[in-house]
Amino acid sequence: MFHRNRWFGRLPEVVRHQVLALCRVQRLPAGHVLARRGDPAGAWYGVAAGALSLCSVLPDGRSFRLNVIGPGRWWGDIAVIDGKVQDLDIQTQMATTLLSLPRADMLDLMQARPDLRDALLQLQCERLRHLFRRTEELQALPLHQSVARLVRRLGREFGQAGEHGLCIDLNLTQSDLAAMIGASRQRVNASLRQLHKQQVIELQSTRLWIRDEVALRAIADA
Repeated sequence: MFHRNRWFGRLPEVVRHQVLALCRVQRLPAGHVLARRGDPAGAWYGVAAGALSLCSVLPDGRSFRLNVIGPGRWWGDIAVIDGKVQDLDIQTQMATTLLSLPRADMLDLMQARPDLRDALLQLQCERLRHLFRRTEELQALPLHQSVARLVRRLGREFGQAGEHGLCIDLNLTQSDLAAMIGASRQRVNASLRQLHKQQVIELQSTRLWIRDEVALRAIADA
């Protein structure tokens, strides 16, 4: 899974093996908290299977998900590198197999392997460009198109082929989906119901099916 990841797969083979050899494998249940906002950075995390949820806490104590990190992807390197506290809560969204590389080992490896340090800089550049695109989408795109793009992205990362099409089984509420695109739950609910009425998706509690990938792509790219 990690070797197929576009960023990790571009690292020199020796660096990839050094990273993986230093990691500890953890098999964790859904809802396991790895770090809280304000905690010191302890490790760099890679998702082998399952998903990590990045959460923010509202002033009234409620928590909502800002993003979900899927298999093959890494998270936590920013806090590890700059030595500052975590900006978000990090927890497992579902049963997850996780790799964790302790901060001290990661910093030592970055010192020994400048190519890893350079690759991490490229990763931050990619994330920043992605953030720019997401900000532009939030400001410029109609909500229906933003919802279609979010569903399509979740389908690419987490979709499993099933009897009704592509199943996204992440136990995400409509409030979670709304938080991920900066909209109200009521407006996202209306957009999802419209997609359901068009037979593009099927809603089943917190499980979502993509029934017509071609139609969803056309709406997302309109």
